[in-house]
Amino acid sequence: MRNIRFILSLLTSIFLITSCSLNSPQENQKPGSAGKTLEVLFVANENVYNGSVKELVDSLFGQPQVNLNQPEPIFDVLNISVGLFNTSDLYNKHRNIIVVDVNSKNDNKIYTYQDKWASPQTIFQFSVTSADKFKTLLRKYFPKIQEEFYEYERLRVNNAFKKLENTDITKALKQKFGFWITVSNEFQLSVINDNFAWIRKEAKDYSIGIFIHTQPYRDSVVFKEKYILNQLDSTMKNNIPGPLDGTYMAVERRIEPVSKKITLDGRYCIETRGLWRLIGDFMGGPFVNYAFTSPDNKQFIMLTGYVYSPRKPKRDFMMQAESICHTVQFLKH
Repeated sequence: MRNIRFILSLLTSIFLITSCSLNSPQENQKPGSAGKTLEVLFVANENVYNGSVKELVDSLFGQPQVNLNQPEPIFDVLNISVGLFNTSDLYNKHRNIIVVDVNSKNDNKIYTYQDKWASPQTIFQFSVTSADKFKTLLRKYFPKIQEEFYEYERLRVNNAFKKLENTDITKALKQKFGFWITVSNEFQLSVINDNFAWIRKEAKDYSIGIFIHTQPYRDSVVFKEKYILNQLDSTMKNNIPGPLDGTYMAVERRIEPVSKKITLDGRYCIETRGLWRLIGDFMGGPFVNYAFTSPDNKQFIMLTGYVYSPRKPKRDFMMQAESICHTVQFLKH
């Protein structure tokens, strides 16, 4: 159903994109997809992948991820030729694939495939008459392509965590809040009370954490960015002490957070990305916050994923935190 909605949204805007359904009884038997986190396999011959085409690909896929401490691209691009892709089974298991087929007889459409050779997997095939036509379509549909690739990245992380689910944390969240998120057994539940929980993974060189904050829902003012940031500030100050006396986590106000409207578990949600800092010390990192209401509109809920990684890139760790927040589910009454 999700794939159908995605294709229809593109067709609504312009009749240039075509969906190919590849579902089969053997679908669940397909191998797991390959590829590094947020890596895109760009299948195009050298006479296409050069000059202005490569510049456009670099500018779109290589643009900086929002609100990280150091610049990191939203995707890493790996280019191979069409011939190599067609003759090697090694590459068709990649999770995120773009194929550029340039031929004067083509129809200037984008064909999309889900889980064709592996799962989860998304493929966008550009069937175009020229490199210029490809650039036009890529510019127009890049936001949707990015959205779909991100969804499949989150799905991959969630599938991996589900296999190693920390069921004790799941049970505790269900009992306390009536909803839960799925984390692997590498995470621990550090704090849980009537309106707050702190779940975290402490590795040698980095930390990934999730805050859960709930309060009664009263009116729509809770969706204002200022309100969300103030609530997050208050939540961290009251619940997340630093390693030294008097230190605590807070929103980094010197860098402007970025907010947008999304759908989370089918519900209206405000996503906010920004940076956090430790007041009284020198720690900091990125965060992503999701603010939404419960299905009965009685609770206002904030899920916040954060990363502390002073010596390693942060983008891929943030994708893990983001993916965990996207696993939220509510008990059905």
